[in-house]
Amino acid sequence: MNSHDMKKIALISFAVCWALCGLTSCNKVETSGTDVVASGAEEAVQKIETDFVAALPENSKTTVDMTTGMITWLKDDPILVSNGTVATTMYIKQGGGTGSPLYTTGSIPTGDAFYAIYPANGAGYSSGTFTSSIPVSQSYVADGFATEVFPMVAACGADRQLAFKNAASLFKIVPTTTFFSDQTIASITVTANEYLAGSISVSYAQGGTPSVLCTGSKSASITAVGGLNFGTPIYMVVAPGNYTGVKVIVTFTSGIKATHTVGTLDVERSKYQTLAFTLVDNYTDLSASATANCYMIKTAGSYKFKATVKGNGVTTSCGLASSTPASSIKSTKVYYTDGESFLDGGFFYRNGYVYFTTVGGTLPIGTALVSVTDDSGTTLWSWHIWANRNIADVKLSDNSTWLNMNLGAHQVAFNPNGFNGYYYQWGRKDPIQQAVGVNNILDSPFVSHASQADGSILNSIKFPLYFYGGYNTGGVAIQDWCTFEDDVKYYDFWNKNITADAQTTAAVGKTMFDPCPPGYHVPTYAEVVNVCKLTKSAGTQGAYIDGKLFFPYVSSRAAGITKKWWGGVAESDTDTTTGERGFYHCTNPYNTGDKSHRTVYRWYARKGSVGYSGSVIQRAEGMVVRCAKD
Repeated sequence: MNSHDMKKIALISFAVCWALCGLTSCNKVETSGTDVVASGAEEAVQKIETDFVAALPENSKTTVDMTTGMITWLKDDPILVSNGTVATTMYIKQGGGTGSPLYTTGSIPTGDAFYAIYPANGAGYSSGTFTSSIPVSQSYVADGFATEVFPMVAACGADRQLAFKNAASLFKIVPTTTFFSDQTIASITVTANEYLAGSISVSYAQGGTPSVLCTGSKSASITAVGGLNFGTPIYMVVAPGNYTGVKVIVTFTSGIKATHTVGTLDVERSKYQTLAFTLVDNYTDLSASATANCYMIKTAGSYKFKATVKGNGVTTSCGLASSTPASSIKSTKVYYTDGESFLDGGFFYRNGYVYFTTVGGTLPIGTALVSVTDDSGTTLWSWHIWANRNIADVKLSDNSTWLNMNLGAHQVAFNPNGFNGYYYQWGRKDPIQQAVGVNNILDSPFVSHASQADGSILNSIKFPLYFYGGYNTGGVAIQDWCTFEDDVKYYDFWNKNITADAQTTAAVGKTMFDPCPPGYHVPTYAEVVNVCKLTKSAGTQGAYIDGKLFFPYVSSRAAGITKKWWGGVAESDTDTTTGERGFYHCTNPYNTGDKSHRTVYRWYARKGSVGYSGSVIQRAEGMVVRCAKD
């Protein structure tokens, strides 16, 4: 990207005598691409090249003649003048006659050498160095830039001429797009590995070139009040320097953010660098290899996933369609976020995909549950986004591979405050939050629907936050979240290959309801039995398999809406013993033909060891999931 000469933004030369008098006329000064000092001119204004015409906000005392493109300084423009010992704020005195060029309300500096900086507000001078600032947050000015934030410095000796030279530089940012053509720009942020704006120091040797050092901020933003259309240049004042890792983040009035990577830039003092680029769909596709109900991310970035496929698109015997027409999707809805805030700008839907961007730097650890909705706001499908830089695979001695933490967990180790993984009702795809309250009691904030009409597969999709408890029908207690009368035949919610109450199903047939990320699945009972044959050990907060796969004690949530002790306890809600056992789901149902006990197999971690159990739980009970690699 070529650097263009920025013709002198403002060059003022005035005679500085002991009385600081003699400014009576105004002359044009044409400049070349380099810094110049006007000779014989008592007050000079600067003509700006056609594509770099400055227009200033109303509160500026410096103005621009938009007809001639010439900048002039007005009465009361403040300039900090120093003789190296005393610094005084002086002001331009406008008008002819016998008026002096500057006036001050304080003492006039004496001496033969003077230094000056504009704008004077907030500036200082000491031992040959000015301190000033380039605002980290700037405002858009139509067809130009805010001159009062553009530092200029000057020095003079015996010639008594102050010739102002630009201490700063400009980015001329010109974004275009077809992908975001329906959006209006609200602000633009530029980031780099080096300091762009904020506190600066300017060392100005007489007759030499100003040396500018910036120690303020590695990012600078400019806001377009009322919005800005694509293709319109927006100018940002920055410190000169050599920049690496340059990125431009465009925020739209809708809240959507898009990022363009620039790379390396060399920005010279008193010149501008054009950043012309086209914003495209450069989001990393999390669903490129396979779709799922959960997507895990380990690094900061911009991501998207396919919103038209339900889960992995493999239908189950419940008969629900495996895809959603793109034309029926209108928007996104965030149900909750947990942990650290990792989103920057939220989610948005476009062209069959859900898009989002994380905050920069080190990826925070957190989760989010987001859905797509139709034009009435009804949820059509939802996904769990799991942001955790510490997610890893653990390979055991039997060559099986597992995630190192529970699905949705914030850490591997046991956490008494929760976040050891989300609860899942057997066969459902959505994570249910855990809220730990006073005295280590798990108080669920979620609604539990007990009516038979509400507990359905369709409603579990429309209302992913609901924890459906057991219900009664015909005097029989049904411990299930799905109330279909013929649900006894639904064995394959999480595994397509399961067609009965078989315990031995080993082949993985992941379905559209499986809650694990691409490449992973809820383990079958056979897989659980096999891995539990390995070496096991247990501690006070969890148990190990093979000495390296840790299972924290996370208990479970009863099929109803009663309180449950956190930390892995006996199944009785009145048992206050903590740190004893945790329960984990597997895919296989058990005895589904018994309507009073809609049950499934589980495996567990407890003080004794890690194991599996014919002791079954109800399908409505909430337990955590440990995903196995396909």
